[in-house]
Amino acid sequence: MTVYFIGAGPGAADLLTLRAARLVARCGTCLYAGSIVPREVLASCPPTARIVNTARMPLGDILAEILAAHARGDDVARLHSGDPSVYSAVDEQIRALDAEGIDWEIVPGVPAFAAAAAGLGVELTVPHVSQSVILTRVDGRATPMPPGEDLASVCASGATAVIHLAAAQMPRVVRELTPIYGADCPAAVVAFASRPDEVTLRGTLADIAGKVEEAGVTRTAVIIVGNVLDRGGTDDALRSFLYSDDRPRDAEGRTVCAPTPSAAAPPSPPVTPPTPASPPGRILVLGGTSEGRQLADLLDSAGLDVVTSLAGRVSRPRLPRGEVRIGGFGGPDGLVRWLREHDVSAVIDATHPFAERISGSASEATAATGVPLLRLHRPAWEPREDDAWIRVPDMDAAARTVRERFRRPMLTVGRQGLGFFAGDTRGSYLIRCVEPPEGPLPHRYLLVLDRGPFGVDSERTLMARHRIDVLVTKNSGGEATEAKLEAARELRIPVVMVDRPAAPAAETVHTVDDAARWLVARFGSR
Repeated sequence: MTVYFIGAGPGAADLLTLRAARLVARCGTCLYAGSIVPREVLASCPPTARIVNTARMPLGDILAEILAAHARGDDVARLHSGDPSVYSAVDEQIRALDAEGIDWEIVPGVPAFAAAAAGLGVELTVPHVSQSVILTRVDGRATPMPPGEDLASVCASGATAVIHLAAAQMPRVVRELTPIYGADCPAAVVAFASRPDEVTLRGTLADIAGKVEEAGVTRTAVIIVGNVLDRGGTDDALRSFLYSDDRPRDAEGRTVCAPTPSAAAPPSPPVTPPTPASPPGRILVLGGTSEGRQLADLLDSAGLDVVTSLAGRVSRPRLPRGEVRIGGFGGPDGLVRWLREHDVSAVIDATHPFAERISGSASEATAATGVPLLRLHRPAWEPREDDAWIRVPDMDAAARTVRERFRRPMLTVGRQGLGFFAGDTRGSYLIRCVEPPEGPLPHRYLLVLDRGPFGVDSERTLMARHRIDVLVTKNSGGEATEAKLEAARELRIPVVMVDRPAAPAAETVHTVDDAARWLVARFGSR
């Protein structure tokens, strides 16, 4: 059972994120913060869901609803307007859940200030005008502001000010900001942003309070103050670096950052690259890893004809430079045909260390065609003295170990390995992968969709929050996901480590630089 603190957006139902919509549609209990959450969103709750308006409920009553849902085994959709990271009071709810040992997750939403800026048709960070945005509020009936966070203090820089929960105190806002921004500074108020009844008021600090009073706006409004609102007063010549005519670009429009010459160092003599023994034709990189992407980028920037092949298991992969093909070759025979038809001079196997099938096909196809093969595989992780690794030969053994010994595992084994844990009714799993899994899963699980690299602090927090008692992972190696091992080590959490499968015999390097040196040694530099 998990409580999802969901940002329901500023008001328009179609601004609910796809992730939020999926969660609302499957949670057995929905707690929402009154009329500021659209009814169309509530309509997507399951027909049997318990739907509770918490607008006038104290924290104790809200927690009681969550505990009752926990007893029923319901996941809870806790809907907050806008985005939960700003003025949502989720922190005190989270602390209460932690005290009860209840899992939770925050799902971001479109914040009200973003919808207000959209309604005004403005960017809040205009180059050479303001590159900072101040998000703040004023005190009143709400919680008092901390010392030093009065409006005049936090806005002293004159950056774009975005003020929440203050429409009923416009005279005070104007009084405190006028000495900083000036009476003629543009100001705007947007009430009910993104809704059909949206109200947009424009003016200056000299007259905006009167316009707000005349319109009867007292709540559910965002105040924006700053010169970014004055589009007519912006000099077209003051463009951002992104669109500047002076920005150095390469042939494909990418920024070229030329190094600044050092006065202390004499210029290096020109280096004449050696002539290749035989000019390389096409280089095929079997990718799917960060190393494969980096190598393809390097080869493309050197002017080589590089093609990266991706398996297509990730719907939105991080694409390298150069030509990219998606999908398999049809086994070793299909790869043989492709190598011959495309004049391939070398194959770099930079696939995941557990991609046995494609590595096997590459080994057979290059042997049949005589095309040189290099394997670029990151070195495997090795246990340290204070690690508690349980090494297993394959995913089946990993699943058996978890079922026999653990109850709150964290799985980072990729989508293809999750089926081995399907049907387990005893454990409560935390599953992290890049994209939603398609096959069967354990009976109880929390799914986290995320892509590395990850930091040790965030990994430690994730494991501690969900009371993980074992980390299950493949020995993929590399730095992008190594932080989870450090976090497990610090928390004294054992690790079920799935050993790499035996790889076909091939010349192997472990870094992109070494792969580049291999190519230079074979074909010369270019």
